[in-house]
Amino acid sequence: MSRISDMDELVVAQSTQLCLRTGCCHPSINWVLNDGSNYEPGTSPFDLPSIGGWIHEESTYFQRCILGAYPGCRKTRFVHHSGAPPTSLRMDGRRCCIIQTSPTSEFLSQNELSADIVAIHEKDNSCMTGSCCFTPYLRSLDGDGRYLGETRFVCDECVFVPKFVVLDKYGETKYLLRPDTCFLGVCMRPRCGGTNSGGKCLRLPFVVRDPITYQPCSSRVAGEAAQVTELWNGLVNEACYKRHAYQVAFPSNATIEEKFTLIGSSLLIDVSLFEKRDNDKQ
Repeated sequence: MSRISDMDELVVAQSTQLCLRTGCCHPSINWVLNDGSNYEPGTSPFDLPSIGGWIHEESTYFQRCILGAYPGCRKTRFVHHSGAPPTSLRMDGRRCCIIQTSPTSEFLSQNELSADIVAIHEKDNSCMTGSCCFTPYLRSLDGDGRYLGETRFVCDECVFVPKFVVLDKYGETKYLLRPDTCFLGVCMRPRCGGTNSGGKCLRLPFVVRDPITYQPCSSRVAGEAAQVTELWNGLVNEACYKRHAYQVAFPSNATIEEKFTLIGSSLLIDVSLFEKRDNDKQ
Protein backbone atom coordinates (compact mmCIF):
# COMPACT_ATOMS: atom_id res chain seq x y z
CA MET A 1 0.00 0.00 0.00
CA SER A 2 2.94 2.34 0.56
CA ARG A 3 3.48 2.89 -3.18
CA ILE A 4 -0.05 4.30 -3.61
CA SER A 5 0.50 6.61 -0.64
CA ASP A 6 3.41 8.25 -2.51
CA MET A 7 1.48 8.75 -5.76
CA ASP A 8 -0.07 12.08 -6.81
CA GLU A 9 -1.75 10.56 -9.84
CA LEU A 10 -2.01 7.29 -11.72
CA VAL A 11 -3.74 5.74 -14.72
CA VAL A 12 -6.17 2.86 -14.25
CA ALA A 13 -6.16 1.05 -17.62
CA GLN A 14 -8.17 -1.93 -18.82
CA SER A 15 -6.13 -4.90 -19.95
CA THR A 16 -9.15 -6.88 -21.15
CA GLN A 17 -10.05 -6.68 -24.83
CA LEU A 18 -13.81 -6.03 -25.04
CA CYS A 19 -14.28 -6.35 -28.79
CA LEU A 20 -17.61 -8.10 -29.61
CA ARG A 21 -18.63 -8.07 -25.95
CA THR A 22 -22.30 -8.85 -26.47
CA GLY A 23 -24.94 -11.37 -25.46
CA CYS A 24 -23.29 -13.98 -23.23
CA CYS A 25 -19.80 -13.05 -24.46
CA HIS A 26 -19.10 -10.86 -21.43
CA PRO A 27 -15.72 -11.70 -19.86
CA SER A 28 -14.77 -10.21 -16.53
CA ILE A 29 -12.67 -7.04 -16.83
CA ASN A 30 -9.10 -6.76 -15.53
CA TRP A 31 -7.03 -3.63 -15.03
CA VAL A 32 -3.42 -2.52 -14.60
CA LEU A 33 -2.17 0.58 -12.76
CA ASN A 34 0.26 2.77 -14.68
CA ASP A 35 2.30 5.90 -14.08
CA GLY A 36 0.03 8.84 -14.86
CA SER A 37 2.85 11.23 -15.79
CA ASN A 38 4.02 9.19 -18.81
CA TYR A 39 0.74 8.03 -20.33
CA GLU A 40 0.79 7.64 -24.11
CA PRO A 41 -2.53 7.10 -25.97
CA GLY A 42 -2.60 4.01 -28.17
CA THR A 43 0.02 2.12 -26.15
CA SER A 44 -0.66 -1.34 -24.75
CA PRO A 45 -1.26 -0.99 -20.98
CA PHE A 46 1.53 -3.55 -20.48
CA ASP A 47 4.06 -1.34 -22.29
CA LEU A 48 3.49 1.70 -20.06
CA PRO A 49 5.51 2.38 -16.89
CA SER A 50 3.83 0.33 -14.16
CA ILE A 51 3.50 1.48 -10.56
CA GLY A 52 3.24 -2.13 -9.44
CA GLY A 53 -0.45 -2.91 -9.22
CA TRP A 54 -3.26 -4.69 -11.04
CA ILE A 55 -6.93 -5.51 -10.50
CA HIS A 56 -9.00 -8.55 -11.43
CA GLU A 57 -12.79 -8.71 -11.52
CA GLU A 58 -14.90 -11.46 -9.95
CA SER A 59 -18.48 -11.71 -11.18
CA THR A 60 -20.55 -14.79 -11.96
CA TYR A 61 -21.46 -15.82 -15.48
CA PHE A 62 -25.13 -15.27 -14.61
CA GLN A 63 -24.50 -11.67 -13.52
CA ARG A 64 -22.37 -10.82 -16.57
CA CYS A 65 -24.71 -12.50 -19.06
CA ILE A 66 -28.16 -11.55 -17.74
CA LEU A 67 -27.16 -7.98 -16.79
CA GLY A 68 -24.82 -7.46 -19.74
CA ALA A 69 -26.89 -4.56 -21.08
CA TYR A 70 -26.93 -2.91 -17.61
CA PRO A 71 -23.41 -3.47 -16.23
CA GLY A 72 -23.86 -1.00 -13.37
CA CYS A 73 -26.53 -3.29 -11.94
CA ARG A 74 -24.44 -6.44 -11.63
CA LYS A 75 -23.02 -7.85 -8.43
CA THR A 76 -19.24 -7.77 -8.70
CA ARG A 77 -15.97 -7.31 -6.87
CA PHE A 78 -12.64 -5.91 -8.05
CA VAL A 79 -9.62 -7.34 -6.25
CA HIS A 80 -6.63 -4.99 -6.13
CA HIS A 81 -3.14 -6.53 -6.01
CA SER A 82 0.24 -4.95 -5.40
CA GLY A 83 3.26 -5.99 -7.43
CA ALA A 84 3.75 -6.36 -11.17
CA PRO A 85 0.85 -7.79 -13.22
CA PRO A 86 1.32 -11.53 -13.84
CA THR A 87 2.56 -12.56 -17.27
CA SER A 88 -0.64 -14.54 -17.84
CA LEU A 89 -2.64 -11.28 -17.78
CA ARG A 90 -1.29 -10.52 -21.26
CA MET A 91 -3.76 -13.12 -22.51
CA ASP A 92 -6.40 -10.40 -22.04
CA GLY A 93 -5.28 -8.71 -25.26
CA ARG A 94 -5.43 -11.85 -27.39
CA ARG A 95 -9.06 -12.88 -26.93
CA CYS A 96 -12.40 -11.59 -28.14
CA CYS A 97 -15.98 -12.89 -28.12
CA ILE A 98 -15.21 -15.14 -25.12
CA ILE A 99 -17.86 -17.06 -23.19
CA GLN A 100 -16.39 -17.11 -19.70
CA THR A 101 -18.36 -19.34 -17.34
CA SER A 102 -16.07 -18.90 -14.31
CA PRO A 103 -16.24 -15.76 -12.10
CA THR A 104 -12.64 -14.83 -12.99
CA SER A 105 -10.49 -15.04 -16.12
CA GLU A 106 -9.63 -18.70 -16.57
CA PHE A 107 -5.98 -18.02 -17.40
CA LEU A 108 -5.34 -16.55 -13.92
CA SER A 109 -4.15 -19.19 -11.44
CA GLN A 110 -5.41 -19.45 -7.86
CA ASN A 111 -2.01 -18.28 -6.62
CA GLU A 112 -2.21 -15.19 -8.83
CA LEU A 113 -5.80 -14.47 -7.75
CA SER A 114 -4.88 -14.58 -4.06
CA ALA A 115 -1.42 -12.96 -4.15
CA ASP A 116 -0.62 -9.56 -2.58
CA ILE A 117 -4.21 -8.35 -2.12
CA VAL A 118 -4.23 -4.79 -0.79
CA ALA A 119 -7.85 -3.74 -1.43
CA ILE A 120 -11.22 -5.06 -2.57
CA HIS A 121 -13.89 -2.92 -4.28
CA GLU A 122 -17.28 -4.63 -4.24
CA LYS A 123 -20.97 -4.07 -4.82
CA ASP A 124 -24.19 -6.03 -4.68
CA ASN A 125 -26.95 -5.86 -7.29
CA SER A 126 -28.35 -2.36 -7.72
CA CYS A 127 -30.50 -0.33 -10.06
CA MET A 128 -28.95 1.55 -12.98
CA THR A 129 -27.79 5.17 -12.98
CA GLY A 130 -30.74 7.53 -13.26
CA SER A 131 -32.74 5.59 -10.72
CA CYS A 132 -33.33 7.13 -7.31
CA CYS A 133 -33.55 3.85 -5.41
CA PHE A 134 -30.86 1.19 -4.94
CA THR A 135 -28.36 3.41 -6.76
CA PRO A 136 -25.02 1.98 -7.97
CA TYR A 137 -22.22 2.02 -5.40
CA LEU A 138 -18.80 0.50 -4.81
CA ARG A 139 -17.54 -0.26 -1.30
CA SER A 140 -13.76 -0.29 -0.76
CA LEU A 141 -12.07 -2.53 1.82
CA ASP A 142 -8.44 -3.19 2.60
CA GLY A 143 -6.84 -6.61 2.21
CA ASP A 144 -7.95 -7.59 5.73
CA GLY A 145 -11.57 -6.58 5.12
CA ARG A 146 -11.49 -3.24 6.95
CA TYR A 147 -13.79 -0.56 5.53
CA LEU A 148 -11.88 2.17 3.65
CA GLY A 149 -14.70 4.15 2.08
CA GLU A 150 -17.42 4.03 -0.54
CA THR A 151 -18.52 5.68 -3.79
CA ARG A 152 -22.24 6.13 -4.50
CA PHE A 153 -24.20 7.49 -7.45
CA VAL A 154 -26.25 10.56 -6.53
CA CYS A 155 -29.84 11.07 -7.69
CA ASP A 156 -31.01 14.70 -7.65
CA GLU A 157 -32.92 17.21 -9.78
CA CYS A 158 -30.06 17.58 -12.32
CA VAL A 159 -30.73 14.26 -14.03
CA PHE A 160 -28.49 14.95 -17.05
CA VAL A 161 -25.36 15.48 -14.93
CA PRO A 162 -24.11 12.24 -13.35
CA LYS A 163 -22.42 12.66 -10.01
CA PHE A 164 -21.09 10.52 -7.18
CA VAL A 165 -20.37 11.04 -3.49
CA VAL A 166 -17.28 9.52 -1.87
CA LEU A 167 -17.53 8.45 1.77
CA ASP A 168 -14.50 8.18 4.05
CA LYS A 169 -13.64 5.32 6.40
CA TYR A 170 -16.04 6.75 9.00
CA GLY A 171 -18.98 6.75 6.57
CA GLU A 172 -18.97 10.56 6.31
CA THR A 173 -19.26 12.33 2.96
CA LYS A 174 -15.74 13.42 2.00
CA TYR A 175 -15.91 14.35 -1.70
CA LEU A 176 -18.34 14.97 -4.53
CA LEU A 177 -17.38 13.79 -8.03
CA ARG A 178 -19.08 15.88 -10.69
CA PRO A 179 -18.19 17.28 -14.13
CA ASP A 180 -18.17 21.00 -14.76
CA THR A 181 -21.54 22.23 -16.02
CA CYS A 182 -23.08 24.93 -18.20
CA PHE A 183 -26.55 26.36 -18.82
CA LEU A 184 -27.31 26.86 -15.13
CA GLY A 185 -26.01 23.43 -14.19
CA VAL A 186 -28.25 21.53 -16.60
CA CYS A 187 -25.61 20.24 -19.04
CA MET A 188 -22.12 18.76 -18.70
CA ARG A 189 -19.18 20.80 -20.03
CA PRO A 190 -16.35 18.80 -21.64
CA ARG A 191 -12.75 19.97 -21.59
CA CYS A 192 -9.94 19.90 -24.13
CA GLY A 193 -6.22 19.62 -23.50
CA GLY A 194 -4.22 19.02 -20.37
CA THR A 195 -0.75 19.64 -19.07
CA ASN A 196 0.55 16.40 -17.65
CA SER A 197 -0.77 13.35 -19.44
CA GLY A 198 -1.86 12.44 -22.92
CA GLY A 199 -5.32 11.38 -23.97
CA LYS A 200 -7.05 14.66 -23.12
CA CYS A 201 -8.05 15.89 -26.58
CA LEU A 202 -11.72 15.85 -25.52
CA ARG A 203 -12.58 14.73 -22.02
CA LEU A 204 -15.22 14.88 -19.32
CA PRO A 205 -13.43 15.13 -15.98
CA PHE A 206 -15.28 14.08 -12.87
CA VAL A 207 -13.75 16.75 -10.68
CA VAL A 208 -13.21 15.92 -7.01
CA ARG A 209 -15.06 18.64 -5.08
CA ASP A 210 -15.87 19.77 -1.60
CA PRO A 211 -19.37 18.32 -0.99
CA ILE A 212 -20.61 21.54 0.64
CA THR A 213 -19.15 24.34 -1.48
CA TYR A 214 -18.72 22.30 -4.73
CA GLN A 215 -15.29 23.89 -5.13
CA PRO A 216 -12.65 21.69 -6.82
CA CYS A 217 -10.08 20.12 -4.55
CA SER A 218 -6.47 20.91 -5.35
CA SER A 219 -3.99 18.24 -6.42
CA ARG A 220 -0.21 18.06 -6.68
CA VAL A 221 -0.48 17.60 -10.46
CA ALA A 222 0.52 20.93 -12.00
CA GLY A 223 -2.37 22.74 -13.63
CA GLU A 224 -4.95 20.13 -12.64
CA ALA A 225 -7.64 19.89 -9.99
CA ALA A 226 -8.16 16.51 -8.37
CA GLN A 227 -10.25 14.43 -10.76
CA VAL A 228 -11.18 11.11 -12.35
CA THR A 229 -11.00 11.49 -16.13
CA GLU A 230 -11.62 9.06 -18.97
CA LEU A 231 -8.65 9.33 -21.35
CA TRP A 232 -8.47 8.95 -25.09
CA ASN A 233 -6.86 5.53 -25.35
CA GLY A 234 -5.75 5.60 -28.98
CA LEU A 235 -7.63 4.60 -32.13
CA VAL A 236 -6.91 0.85 -31.90
CA ASN A 237 -7.81 0.60 -28.22
CA GLU A 238 -10.94 2.71 -28.63
CA ALA A 239 -12.31 1.35 -31.90
CA CYS A 240 -11.08 -2.26 -31.90
CA TYR A 241 -10.16 -3.42 -28.40
CA LYS A 242 -12.72 -1.22 -26.59
CA ARG A 243 -10.30 -0.64 -23.73
CA HIS A 244 -10.80 2.27 -21.34
CA ALA A 245 -8.24 4.19 -19.29
CA TYR A 246 -8.76 6.72 -16.50
CA GLN A 247 -6.49 9.30 -14.96
CA VAL A 248 -6.96 9.59 -11.19
CA ALA A 249 -5.41 12.78 -9.82
CA PHE A 250 -5.66 12.62 -6.04
CA PRO A 251 -6.52 15.56 -3.75
CA SER A 252 -3.34 16.97 -2.25
CA ASN A 253 -4.42 16.04 1.30
CA ALA A 254 -5.94 12.62 0.51
CA THR A 255 -5.15 9.79 2.91
CA ILE A 256 -4.11 6.33 1.73
CA GLU A 257 -7.64 5.08 2.46
CA GLU A 258 -9.17 7.87 0.38
CA LYS A 259 -6.78 7.15 -2.51
CA PHE A 260 -7.85 3.53 -2.64
CA THR A 261 -11.50 4.61 -2.49
CA LEU A 262 -10.96 7.01 -5.42
CA ILE A 263 -9.41 4.18 -7.44
CA GLY A 264 -12.68 2.39 -6.73
CA SER A 265 -14.53 5.51 -7.90
CA SER A 266 -12.88 5.21 -11.32
CA LEU A 267 -14.07 1.59 -11.55
CA LEU A 268 -17.64 2.54 -10.62
CA ILE A 269 -17.69 5.38 -13.16
CA ASP A 270 -16.56 2.93 -15.82
CA VAL A 271 -19.02 0.17 -14.92
CA SER A 272 -22.06 2.38 -14.41
CA LEU A 273 -21.54 4.90 -17.25
CA PHE A 274 -18.93 4.11 -19.90
CA GLU A 275 -19.21 0.32 -20.06
CA LYS A 276 -22.95 0.72 -20.69
CA ARG A 277 -22.22 3.35 -23.37
CA ASP A 278 -20.01 0.89 -25.21
CA ASN A 279 -22.52 -1.93 -24.83
CA ASP A 280 -25.22 0.27 -26.36
CA LYS A 281 -22.99 0.75 -29.42
CA GLN A 282 -22.43 -2.97 -30.02
